[in-house]
Amino acid sequence: MKAIKIVTTFLLLMTIGIFISYADVKYNNWTSDFIETFEETDASFKFYDIKINCVVKKDFSKDEVQKICIDIAKCLNLDEDKIKWNIKDKGDEVKIYAQIENEVYNVSFAAIKKNNKEYYIIIDILSNKVYKNIVDIYQNLNNTLNKYTKDIEICTCIAGEYTKNLQLDKCNEILQNILYNMNAKEIDKVHEENFLSITAYSNLLAENDLEYFDNRINLNIGIRYSENEDKTLIYIATPIIKLDY
Repeated sequence: MKAIKIVTTFLLLMTIGIFISYADVKYNNWTSDFIETFEETDASFKFYDIKINCVVKKDFSKDEVQKICIDIAKCLNLDEDKIKWNIKDKGDEVKIYAQIENEVYNVSFAAIKKNNKEYYIIIDILSNKVYKNIVDIYQNLNNTLNKYTKDIEICTCIAGEYTKNLQLDKCNEILQNILYNMNAKEIDKVHEENFLSITAYSNLLAENDLEYFDNRINLNIGIRYSENEDKTLIYIATPIIKLDY
């Protein structure tokens, strides 16, 4: 009887472990595919940018909102003592701004309260260092913010460059390869002089969906030739590019 109990307990723990592992793989899968797809473009890495919009629908104090910024800094291994604060309190309206950076990250934080219940928070994280840690960074940021709110939008963009002016045929080839690697369907396309952009829907990015007219989108790709730099720049983002490019 004791042996049966031990075996049953072992099988139960193994089953739980399988479900936990599957959940982790499923959660991280899109970020891994996203990075691999960028590498398939053969572009040189330039920077990555993570922009976060969220709403905290609670009557938080200024100290509690500052704690959110401190938690973000900690999950990026930034020193909270280096945070530069700028706080404006006009009673019903509170504005909290913060800036922190080191040799890896440049982070800006803005929280605005315009009524008694909600804070609107915008976070921008920029790095021109190693990009393969996006999987961990994304998960840490999402887990950190989920302690405060479920109303979170995270836009992730990787930018790269080519040291020449790519011809249109080559740009189209790169775009089609990205769509193929991300199992994505083109929804919209914009072509102007020195600029090409595609908005698409990828089955691998389902958790990042946005409504776009009568369609869903979650993948945005931009290719632009910069005459000043004499380089072709490429941006791959989910769900959309939130940069002036």
